[in-house]
Amino acid sequence: MGELVDIAFSFPAIVFTISTIVLVGFWAATMLIGGGLDALDGLDLGLDAEVELDVDLDVEAEVELAGVGDASLSSTESTGILQTVLQFLGIVGMPLLLALNLLSLFAWAITMITVVVIGPSTGSSTISPLMGLLVAVGAFVFSGFITGRVASRYGAAMAPTKALRRGELVGRFCTITTQRVTTDFGQAEVRDAEGGSLIVQVRAAEDNHLSRGDKALIVDVDNDAGIYQIAVGLEELAD
Repeated sequence: MGELVDIAFSFPAIVFTISTIVLVGFWAATMLIGGGLDALDGLDLGLDAEVELDVDLDVEAEVELAGVGDASLSSTESTGILQTVLQFLGIVGMPLLLALNLLSLFAWAITMITVVVIGPSTGSSTISPLMGLLVAVGAFVFSGFITGRVASRYGAAMAPTKALRRGELVGRFCTITTQRVTTDFGQAEVRDAEGGSLIVQVRAAEDNHLSRGDKALIVDVDNDAGIYQIAVGLEELAD
């Protein structure tokens, strides 16, 4: 047991030992404060700003000379370094915090196993700095592809479903869940593309034949009362 601890806190395993401890600790902290798995989503290394500027200027000049369209599209297609690395490894569709935790954990396990296997051949539980560097790089790349396979298979199930917000419901279609909708009674369900749903109070300002299962368009909201107004006669647009 003591030998494994020595290996874990010796190069190269110590790199992934520390990263795993930090990431797991951060994950635990975000869970306690309600940050969720998407706490790091949107994070990227800020080393691509100057490159984007140069590319934008070059593209803009070329487009102006050619007299074609708007050159501003180039800025929306730029990709940060971290995003590029994750895409190369196939780690997409998974919350960044979870991806980094798995990446670090797999790299740590691979490094530990490798050092234990090749250590006896060198006559020591540690290995040379050069060999350690090769092991660390190889473990990172290999663990990246393992994490990528996990992400491709289970990423959609691991991604958190974002709750629908009241202000986002206007303009959406809802499904009536009550037998009728009047000026003072009615409920409906609103669903999004990610599978999230919300039951809301709805009202219709005019007579209608809406009943359970019918579609209706939300056109306004009373934020104070939390009640939505729906339009009647637009059910066919929902299809």
